[in-house]
Amino acid sequence: MVYIIVLFVILFVGFFAYTSYCNIKQEQEIERRKKIARYKNIINDMDELLLNASHIPYSKNLVLMLQNRILFALNNILECNPSLTSIRTRITDINNQIEYVNANYKSGEDNPFIPPKDDRQAISMLKTISKLRKVARSEHNRGKIDPKAFITEDRRLEILSIKINISSLMYHCRNAMAARQWGTAKQLINKAHSIIKTVTEKDPWLESRDKEFSDMDQTISKELTAMNQKEMKDIKEKEHDELDELFMPKKKW
Repeated sequence: MVYIIVLFVILFVGFFAYTSYCNIKQEQEIERRKKIARYKNIINDMDELLLNASHIPYSKNLVLMLQNRILFALNNILECNPSLTSIRTRITDINNQIEYVNANYKSGEDNPFIPPKDDRQAISMLKTISKLRKVARSEHNRGKIDPKAFITEDRRLEILSIKINISSLMYHCRNAMAARQWGTAKQLINKAHSIIKTVTEKDPWLESRDKEFSDMDQTISKELTAMNQKEMKDIKEKEHDELDELFMPKKKW
């Protein structure tokens, strides 16, 4: 009887241990898959941002930051599952891309700012820049970017946002002037000037837009002056006609 009880206890403990082991392995597998999915999302996000390099002038440091972020995610996926040969291939590819960028990528005048064609493109560009600034801040917090480089890159992205907004204001201002909506155009010009004033060190592009808005403002002022003169002339002519009608000789019937 004792042997039966001992055997039962051993079986029960063994079953409990096996069940616990299976549960732990299952939880580890679930956690591993979650990690892989999280790192895959990072890779997809960085790939999407890199695709936008054709629409927004990326600096060399920014491209390297995104590529190194991809490399970080790939290495973590491989750590979770060393059997993934496709990840090893991608790691080799991204390392080659990083080497190429380090040796050949051009910034500055070789990648000029191209204004958005319409509001839809402007909104898309602003969203991309917002994501880039978040990534840069995250990498800085992780110690992957030194403070000086982060401040420089963040300021450059902020200036790009300003340029996009200025381009949008210019687009709407021209449309308002074409429709002879002088009041609306004036408001847009004043808003543009106030935004440009926030930039302490203006580059040639911003200086040129600032002058262009000033020229448009002068054109509107001339139009408004001409309109006022015409209105005054029309009023005087109307008053003159009314006086003539009032004091003209009465017809005798």
